[in-house]
Amino acid sequence: MTGLCDGMRSPAAWYHRDISRVLAEDLLARAGRDGSFLVRDSESVPGAYALCLLFQCHVHTYRILPDADGLLAVQTSQGVQVNCFRTLADLVLGYQQPHKGLVIPLLYPVGRETEPADESSGVLASEAAGLLTEYLYGDVNQDLESLRRGAGSLSHLQHMLSTVCQGLHRFGMRYLDHSLPQKCEAFCHLLQLMKSRHSKQQEPDVISVFVGTWNMGGSPPPRNLQSWMTCCGLGRTLDESVAAVPHDVYALGTQEHAQGEKEWSEQIRATLKSVTNIDFKQVAVQSLWNIRLLVFVKPEYGSRISHVSTASVKTGLGNTLGSKGAVGISFFLGESSLGFVNCHLTSGSEKVLRRNQNILDVLRLLSLGDKQLGTFDISLRFTHLFWCGDLNYRLDLDVQDILKHVSKREFDELMCSDQLTRERHKRKAFFNFKEERITFPPTYQYERGSRDCYLWQKYKTSGVRINVPSWCDRVLWRSYPETHIMCTSYDMDAEPHEAVFVVWEIVPFSRRLVMQWLLELFLFFYPSCTEVRRTSENDLQSCDVPGFLKLGWSSKHLPKLQPIISDLEFLKDQHLLLSVKSSDGFESYGECCLALRSLITTAAQPFETFLTHRGEEMGSIRGWVKVHVPPDRRQTRVRSYGGSALLPFQFHATHSYLVFVPFLLSLPSLQFYVAFPSDFHMADPNLSTCGTGKTD
Repeated sequence: MTGLCDGMRSPAAWYHRDISRVLAEDLLARAGRDGSFLVRDSESVPGAYALCLLFQCHVHTYRILPDADGLLAVQTSQGVQVNCFRTLADLVLGYQQPHKGLVIPLLYPVGRETEPADESSGVLASEAAGLLTEYLYGDVNQDLESLRRGAGSLSHLQHMLSTVCQGLHRFGMRYLDHSLPQKCEAFCHLLQLMKSRHSKQQEPDVISVFVGTWNMGGSPPPRNLQSWMTCCGLGRTLDESVAAVPHDVYALGTQEHAQGEKEWSEQIRATLKSVTNIDFKQVAVQSLWNIRLLVFVKPEYGSRISHVSTASVKTGLGNTLGSKGAVGISFFLGESSLGFVNCHLTSGSEKVLRRNQNILDVLRLLSLGDKQLGTFDISLRFTHLFWCGDLNYRLDLDVQDILKHVSKREFDELMCSDQLTRERHKRKAFFNFKEERITFPPTYQYERGSRDCYLWQKYKTSGVRINVPSWCDRVLWRSYPETHIMCTSYDMDAEPHEAVFVVWEIVPFSRRLVMQWLLELFLFFYPSCTEVRRTSENDLQSCDVPGFLKLGWSSKHLPKLQPIISDLEFLKDQHLLLSVKSSDGFESYGECCLALRSLITTAAQPFETFLTHRGEEMGSIRGWVKVHVPPDRRQTRVRSYGGSALLPFQFHATHSYLVFVPFLLSLPSLQFYVAFPSDFHMADPNLSTCGTGKTD
């Protein structure tokens, strides 16, 4: 720490030592001002530092590396002269000036968060000592006198002990409160699962989900919304005989919505009743100023709805303006977890990168779903995640060329110039999400009340602004692997509302099993999501290829599991969520999801899948898994969850290793740990894995 301490009697407030990248980003996000900064130790290079700087809602991280003489330099933009400093304090002072290669000068230092010292235990001890002293110097004589008179109890001593115990109880409950919600949540999950197993009510074979998105432009909605609700569109629509069949779930996202929550909810409920003769049940409504999301379900599903969660996040300037952002609603429908997000992203043809960052911000900051899955972003917390909204991606093409293709309904040719399609192909936005083929005209921007003319010229005092017709209003989705989901309609409302709708058919199945693999020196097990156990260190490590680090665990160091629910058909519907993290600061190297269905065979099965973190690709992970089910428990049944015997659920692996792609040629020692939900307990270790991922 020579570079830090020289010239500073004590560490500066902006220096945070070994905090993680995630915590650093959270501190800067809460600071919220462009130019806010802090310095932390590098998580991958000993003796180096990371300079974290907030600008336009994004945390930019720069490495600070020492040279052979111990001088410190910042890795900034190419072509910018490198400046060397003897201490961190000198470096920070130097980069408070503009035009030094950073996106913005260092303006506002962000200090360490400190928690007030907890003096509860000292207060409790002091109170107990005072009560004991008071008793010994006063009430003890009265107890002795009562004994001489033949009393059978020491009333004053009992009162003193009762008072002390009450204080101890309050003290203990204060520290238990944080774990009680987790235990209650795990219990409710298990209770819901057991209820579904033994319920005599028939499970639906297929659930129909309707998702709509509509930028209202600040105008009140028309009274008649039947064409939107009945999927009357201009492109790929359902057959008229099928379109009249009510859907099981309706999720409606709107932007620039001038109507109040209650009035809009009542209008939607009334419209649904008029077209279906069913009084739909509202699950939740969530708003962020004029961004709104409503979810309704059929009344017979009301008792099957559980774990409802709502959230919102701002992505406007400094994350403070509510004109841009996202809202979300999630819940369990029976044993499937469903998530819905409605967003309004940054406008402007030239602001593609800003929209990409908006999406990453929503993935990072939207606190939706099971809080015990905080390690994973929302793209991995649900069986099915549906994302709609005014995404504002435009067509990079001349207006007249666009109009010519639209008149000929040559939409595939136009999609080659669609910004969102390009960014998805480059894996810069909505990585691993899907979108159905578009067969309807661009939704942005018709003249009000028209389906023939686009309003592509906007007159301002500064001149004429060109807004090319584009597919701004989109709906995408991401589902767990090997789950059944089929898109049956993706279209624009036939009425001049500029509203878009999508319909999916999904097969509901049981909830996912959670297994977090954190790259640590030890294995930690969470049989009840609250307890921690450790195993041995990883015993394999090599670097055969420059830029790659191989890590491995022999089978004796990794777990064998036994599920509480042992039905084979049940196990085939399960998924494992994996999260890879480093030991120094718990920095994430990515997350992924595995389906057990393809792994339940007689032999060990290899797997390989992408690792992502907050919507970005981080690398890949691979290994071998074996799920063992005894012969007498391998019979197949049609969604029957009878029986309660435990089956061994084993993970075996051989020749497995972990491969990482660091920015540098070496990584510090790593740890590895695994988390399981309440319906698993640990047996003998037997697993190994491999993967690739970025560091810092």
